[in-house]
Amino acid sequence: MSHGSQRLFGHQTLLCVFLACGIATQSGSTDAQHLIAYISQHGLHGEITFRQSEPNLVEIQSNLEATLQYPDQVWSWVVRRFPVDYTNTDPDERCELDRLGSQVLSFDEELEYLVLPGNETSTWQHRIQLIGDRGIWGKSLVLTEMNSNARICATITTVQNSMEHMAEARFNTPIAGSVHFRWLAPMDGAAGDTLIYSDLFHIQEQPVDSQQFTQHHWKIFVTDIFKHDHHRSEDNCNFLQLVFDPQGGGPGQGIGDLDTRLGRIGVAKNALRKPQRSVFRDTKLALLPSDLTIPHRTLYLVLYDNQHPDNYLACTQIRHVQALSYKSFINSGGVKGEVTFTQRSKFDPTFLNFTLSTPAAHRVSRKFAEDVAAFRIHSLPPTPQRIGQSDYCQTTGELYNPREMEQQHVPPPGYGTQEQYALGDLSGKLQGRNKQYFHQYVLPGTSSELSGLYWDLYLPLRGRHSIAHRSLVIYTYNRTEPQNITMNIWGCSTLNQYQRNGVSQQPMFTAQVLFRYPVVGRVIFRQAAEQPWQDTTVLFEYLIQADGSTQNSTFDHRWAIHSNPPGKDFYDWQQRCISAGNVFNPYKVDWGNRSADDFCQPQLPAMCRLGALDTRLGKLTIAGGIRQARQLSRRMFSDGNLPLSGAHSILGKSLVIYDDNGPKARGERLACSSLIGHYRRKVVAKDWYANGDELTVGGKMEITQQSEYDISNIEVQLKGLQDNGAYQIHMTPVEANLAFPCEASTLYGTWNPFDVNPKSAPPPKQGTSDQYEMGDLSGKFGRLNGLTQYEDAYNDTNLPLFGYSSIIGRSVIIKKQQKNARWACSTLERGYSPSEARELRGIASFHHPTGYAYGYIKMTQLIHNDGSQSETVIEVKLRHPGKNDRNSTRNHNWQIFVNPVGVDAAVKPTVTRCVAGGYVWNPYYTQLADPLNLDLYEQECGPDNPLRCYVGDVGARLGTINLGGERIVLTDSNFPLEAPVGAIGRSIVIFGPEHSHERFACANIEPDHNVIKYINLQKPPRFVVAQFLEELRSVMGIPEWMLDVDARKTKELHGGACIQMIVHFKGPIAHRLELDMSRLIAAGRLDAPSLYIPGYVNTKRKATISYRTCGVRDTNEKRTKIFKGSFSSSLAPSQPKSYVLTVTVIGLFFSIFL
Repeated sequence: MSHGSQRLFGHQTLLCVFLACGIATQSGSTDAQHLIAYISQHGLHGEITFRQSEPNLVEIQSNLEATLQYPDQVWSWVVRRFPVDYTNTDPDERCELDRLGSQVLSFDEELEYLVLPGNETSTWQHRIQLIGDRGIWGKSLVLTEMNSNARICATITTVQNSMEHMAEARFNTPIAGSVHFRWLAPMDGAAGDTLIYSDLFHIQEQPVDSQQFTQHHWKIFVTDIFKHDHHRSEDNCNFLQLVFDPQGGGPGQGIGDLDTRLGRIGVAKNALRKPQRSVFRDTKLALLPSDLTIPHRTLYLVLYDNQHPDNYLACTQIRHVQALSYKSFINSGGVKGEVTFTQRSKFDPTFLNFTLSTPAAHRVSRKFAEDVAAFRIHSLPPTPQRIGQSDYCQTTGELYNPREMEQQHVPPPGYGTQEQYALGDLSGKLQGRNKQYFHQYVLPGTSSELSGLYWDLYLPLRGRHSIAHRSLVIYTYNRTEPQNITMNIWGCSTLNQYQRNGVSQQPMFTAQVLFRYPVVGRVIFRQAAEQPWQDTTVLFEYLIQADGSTQNSTFDHRWAIHSNPPGKDFYDWQQRCISAGNVFNPYKVDWGNRSADDFCQPQLPAMCRLGALDTRLGKLTIAGGIRQARQLSRRMFSDGNLPLSGAHSILGKSLVIYDDNGPKARGERLACSSLIGHYRRKVVAKDWYANGDELTVGGKMEITQQSEYDISNIEVQLKGLQDNGAYQIHMTPVEANLAFPCEASTLYGTWNPFDVNPKSAPPPKQGTSDQYEMGDLSGKFGRLNGLTQYEDAYNDTNLPLFGYSSIIGRSVIIKKQQKNARWACSTLERGYSPSEARELRGIASFHHPTGYAYGYIKMTQLIHNDGSQSETVIEVKLRHPGKNDRNSTRNHNWQIFVNPVGVDAAVKPTVTRCVAGGYVWNPYYTQLADPLNLDLYEQECGPDNPLRCYVGDVGARLGTINLGGERIVLTDSNFPLEAPVGAIGRSIVIFGPEHSHERFACANIEPDHNVIKYINLQKPPRFVVAQFLEELRSVMGIPEWMLDVDARKTKELHGGACIQMIVHFKGPIAHRLELDMSRLIAAGRLDAPSLYIPGYVNTKRKATISYRTCGVRDTNEKRTKIFKGSFSSSLAPSQPKSYVLTVTVIGLFFSIFL
């Protein structure tokens, strides 16, 4: 379709995205720009700087150092057209002359060669341009050793990071590649400049002729401010009608008319054979960072079809490239601090900042400096499930070494140049280097510590060798045997992305794939939220054979993203996973008769079909069992062409694992599963309960965690404090019906899953997180002494909202300063928006009067709009039947069975007890090929391999439970509540004590509703709420957990003549209970119990009560007519009137809104 291009004219003061003000060249201005090239390669380490000393004179300074391995060096030094791509970590490939372009300047003739020894710290004056037509900014400095022909290359960039910026226009289809706009902002006494780098290529077969590339007209378009069309898909460019021309230059003369000023742009036909890289300088085009983020206006780069010049070929949005920042927090062993990694763009090195301290004492700092041996990046993040365990940091894999450097040939730390070390060997590359930068060593010159600022040319935060989301590992010396000093891992931390300000975490979107048959495993995908052009990190946590057919590890499995979510054929024995469709290819990569994989290369992922991952990332290993899984199948990849948001998101697609050696009938597809969201967790404590005193505290505590691989962020806002001291997270949720709900008899002690001895903890704020109990927030971050209100925000590396140690469903207690008395408490409830998710609640109620267990098991789970499920939080409160039974039995196994139970729940013979439940629930056919091999099952199923367990085998994942002990809160990652694969409607069976296999007690899993009702009662003499509730439950035939009151809201009305209460009806028949109680109080009688119990009739049940509702008027008033009590509703429950108030709220009354 042909387009009549319109032009956007405007006044010069129009706010525009590109500012064209006629960039002044160096002639006629005094330039104060300061440029630098960082060098560490082939035995030469240091910096060469370029500073304008006079209008036409540049001062060049060297600060270089030769290594002992190469003491004598002679270097030719020239400038070439293209900058260095630091995402390429191969030093030889990086510096290939074809990649760096033609030579534009040589220093050899006028300044002679660089000779070491001799030119370590030298200064030259030279008449060159820093910017302009013949400027060196944005190009590469290339050094060639005259004797060995070794080559060094470095981008010539600015010293002042704030002065240089980058924008990118990345194309996906029908051409791919990027156009980078690099601009130098003007400053006092210095001009600005703009360079444009292009590297574009076709991803569809092109006609064969002598030309290796096609040439295209290209322009910048702007969206219409009155049409909110800047979020449209880039697959169709027809919505672009306005060439960018804010100054009204006219046709062909606008800022957006790049082709008029710069000529046509080239696109390679085959980038593997002959790439088409170009660089342009545009004196009319200057950019400002704010220009690319203006609301309602978006700039697009458009390429026209070379065969039909009036038609668009491709378009893409021009986006500001932000510097990437990653942080790793050190918070253990008394040492606290962080390491920050920053990279401005792919054409710049990475800068590191080490800030470590010891809040307790200088002796700890000195001891750490003496013992520290090495700082390294490892290939994997630590496994979150092992936090607090001795092997936590052993799960980080090996030293990150994608170039497979042989460690026995590596120079000692600080004695080589950076390309001689593994990418992750920070100490090797940085120790003793960058002496001119700020460092604050404890033991200068005698320790392996790293402190302060460094730069690294082989530590990319972008690209396939990125260190993003891997781990920083610190080693210390083990000197227990002086004759054999070794290095041990001291601590570790994950590298997580932060926003440019370095304070706030970068919002991330996380997706996951759960494989359940015939292999089990979990795959994590992570990308900056709503930024599909950013790199995506892919982490295979584990892949394990699970159907019982083999215990051997298998290798070299292909894998790919396919277009459709899988159907039920994921377990078919023939034509498996066909429903997943073809490999996902939204950009229509097509090479005609040639296979698409022939052109797919790791260094050019855009030439691959989007879903073809094994070709560009590598193949997979499936472990035969859990013991080998961590070493064999846990792997991490980084890919720049795997969007988790936007029009071509892989969310909702399927991940298919292939097996080229499988049965012919089954086909080549071994396993498949959907990509679903894995959302952040948030808990809020804001519904406070006083512990017998008047409630004065208000405010909230919010804790969020983006994923199990991130730190937790805590925000505290408290007011109404009175002589308080500690505040801590305790083990169980608050029981609202208690007069003293915060006592140790119900909330128990501080949450301390790792059994830290609180007596050995440092004073508050003087230690690190691992030295305190997990729930001791005031120990970690400071007490509330002397405060009436408190507001703060902090982060914690040891406060998970995911996994077995999760704090969701527990409670916060604020304590008094005197005697550490418990003063107020609140449950940590999930925080979510009802527009994004809903909370599902279930309960297994053990209330049969002749049963063998009494109490409940409650379950809650968050269901997101896309169907993804959170972990299930489980509260267990069970004892032996009998009001005064204090017996306790331990180690009861428990499982979910496929069917509900009935009267068989209370029969005496254990052989037939709970028999209606059937057998343990196994919806994913785990170990289907060898179901009777219990030894294999027990060996593989466990807390560290939950997907290998039958879904119903809860005890194998979470451990046994006790009857007659304390309440407990557990978290299970493999306990779905809702259909089509859900536990509700099935039964929980508890087995006998001490790991017995006999069925002991059982109950059905049913929905747990919550209905709330305000009631006003006439208050008889000596009225006791607990006695009233007990009588009400007896008549209605229900246990205490199905009906209780909120003790905080009970109040007297009309001078003590009436009492108002908030009654909670809970459980599967909560709505019926509310109606029955209304009838009971209104009529004084209930003929049948509310709760039907199969096979049981209570012949001694009392059917009447004597309580009556209050009248509509104050009973103390004089009146001529008596009114009978009735129920009526009001919208103001907080202002009780003289009539009875009834408000029923069903479902998510207690949902906490974000």
